[in-house]
Amino acid sequence: MSTYYPYLRGRMYDLLALKALASQHQLGPNIIPIIEPVRDSKELQQTVQTLIDTDQPFSLVANPQVSVYGLNPNKLYPLPDLTAVPNFHPSAILAADFSSDFLTTTGAQTPLLIAPTYPLLKAYANHALLKQVAGILIPNEARLHQITGSQGILLTDPLTFVPHVADYADLTDEYFAPAFWHQAPFNYQGYGDYSMVGSYYFDKGLPSCAIALHVIYVTADGSLRIHHFVSDSNTSMGGQKQKFFEALTKLVAWAPTHLTGLNATPALAELLAYAHQTKFPGLGNVKKLSLMHHLQLMHRLYDRSNS
Repeated sequence: MSTYYPYLRGRMYDLLALKALASQHQLGPNIIPIIEPVRDSKELQQTVQTLIDTDQPFSLVANPQVSVYGLNPNKLYPLPDLTAVPNFHPSAILAADFSSDFLTTTGAQTPLLIAPTYPLLKAYANHALLKQVAGILIPNEARLHQITGSQGILLTDPLTFVPHVADYADLTDEYFAPAFWHQAPFNYQGYGDYSMVGSYYFDKGLPSCAIALHVIYVTADGSLRIHHFVSDSNTSMGGQKQKFFEALTKLVAWAPTHLTGLNATPALAELLAYAHQTKFPGLGNVKKLSLMHHLQLMHRLYDRSNS
């Protein structure tokens, strides 16, 4: 059975989604979220504590490379002590500030290494460290895979990046990624992705003329696809509430035919329920529910494979 490593940048809605899923036991042992912290926040503190309390396997990047979390050693919301947490996987990014101390483990813990580029991984190719880690997350690049071999964990970004949100209207429905819940991709021990969030990190989001809802779903042949529902009144920055309901109306019309069975998750039902209300829930909450839907779907797929 393959292991899935969703890679999340620790934005507030990422953390709220993980906290809710863990508390509802809707992740499980085959889904190991990796959190790269971006803010010193109570949401991060509480989410980590919830992952510990529910015995949910997870990983926390020791040397985040985006935003400002790693710059201040004195945290307003210090994280719980992780040294004796058996389901915790210490992880670190192979970058200029990397130290093997980041991957120190105790007891049954096993560490993970994230190697986004070739030069540093090549420098460590003959280092004992590579044999000590449980897995190495790498992009789909042959020369990286030559070094990691079967220790490799395939980390991809299946979300198509477009310059403007409105451009998703030209994509509508597209192939997302194969979900390897039956077996890992060839000569890899597992796989991961950035879900519907994408690998690009923006420290502060900018207002957009359009709103898009992204929904990942599984097809009859077991592959994943993503459908983009885009607002219509996209000529100005204003009218966020109107734009949301324009996109939601398209989702509501499409869902009964395409989002049934395994795809009909609790998070999707909560998102669809806003069609019967007048209040705009805010984009953060919408993104939280979209992410929860994806991970609830993956949890269902693993449950089905294990049964």
